Amino acid sequence: SLKPNPADLAVPKIDEDYIRKKIRNAFQIAKNCRVEIIMKDNHTIGKNPENVKRWSRIAREEAESL
Repeated sequence: SLKPNPADLAVPKIDEDYIRKKIRNAFQIAKNCRVEIIMKDNHTIGKNPENVKRWSRIAREEAESL
């Protein structure tokens, strides 16, 4: 399973390019394996719930592009 760093969401506006790059890299490392992404310890999410929605969309886009 992939457990992303919760600090990536604990900001007012996420760095989408950085997150996309990290997720893409993780998927490349785990090529031909099933990957489960588990978000953990997201207490503040930068006081912006949209961060979680956007992060999820990015992860889905990267998974679907494989």
